Amino acid sequence: MNTRKRVIRMDLSTAGIDRAIREYTEWRQWLHDKTEEFLKALADEGVQIASAHFKSAVYDGNNDVSCHMEDRGDDTVAVVAVGGTVLFIEFGSGVRYPDSHPEAGEPNTLHGSWSLGPEGKGHWDDPKGWYYAHNKKSWGNPANMCMYQTKRELENRFLQIAKRIYV
Repeated sequence: MNTRKRVIRMDLSTAGIDRAIREYTEWRQWLHDKTEEFLKALADEGVQIASAHFKSAVYDGNNDVSCHMEDRGDDTVAVVAVGGTVLFIEFGSGVRYPDSHPEAGEPNTLHGSWSLGPEGKGHWDDPKGWYYAHNKKSWGNPANMCMYQTKRELENRFLQIAKRIYV
């Protein structure tokens, strides 16, 4: 079936109207099934793209990010990234890499702002611009924009995936 144009012809009789209702019901079910297939295809591709971006991300610590698809009902799916380092990898951290994500919020915000002290544990924002992480000196991490890039790539592939599913 083709979704661009669907014409149902019928005789003006009880049998003709019943047949038209049956055709319409079948077409509506087909459209519903294809929409579910399309959403799953988009989400599956999104998970693959996001996973690859997070796997290759520049990050000084242990990258614990995993990605999966969530069905949120009402014809809604989401590509979800989970892990303690998601925000540091996505938006960056440290004084050398502020404001390098297009969706980071207010200009001139500083990243990596908590402290466990200057003894080399955790993040420590210093005017010199460094912190110790895992016993090594670091200037922080750039914004890798994994989910942002995933969204952009899916937007570019949207029509191609739709054509594959619906045509």
